[in-house]
Amino acid sequence: MSRSRRTLLKVAAGVGATVVAGYTGSVAASRSGRVVVKHVSGRRVDGDGSRLVDVYHAELNRDGTVDRRVHGDYRGRAEEGVVPTDLHRDLHDRFVSVRYYLGHDCPGCSTPAVSRREFNGVALGESAHLLYYGDRATVVPGP
Repeated sequence: MSRSRRTLLKVAAGVGATVVAGYTGSVAASRSGRVVVKHVSGRRVDGDGSRLVDVYHAELNRDGTVDRRVHGDYRGRAEEGVVPTDLHRDLHDRFVSVRYYLGHDCPGCSTPAVSRREFNGVALGESAHLLYYGDRATVVPGP
């Protein structure tokens, strides 16, 4: 085997090991728990200042029931906790900012903002690993 091919294989193996170590570290650093809250809000700014508008809120109760509230303008469009692309666009047309939140049941955890993709990808009651950074988090796929 030529020297350059061996070097290429060593580099590829090193990159692979780094990716695996990074993923393993992310899972270890993440906080795990069942998703118990899914929430979407939009920030509106007008002559009276800035205010938050609750678009969607679902909360899983301990008995397994779900309390769900959907803003009247969006009924039928986000009922199951998934925000389709057309609704996402409508929200961004109406509000200056839109935030998606996931809350999970683990000691000391908060309800951080996540991306719409991550919000849509996790259902109430599912276990999720959230890697926190400030008031935001990233969903880390579990092992």
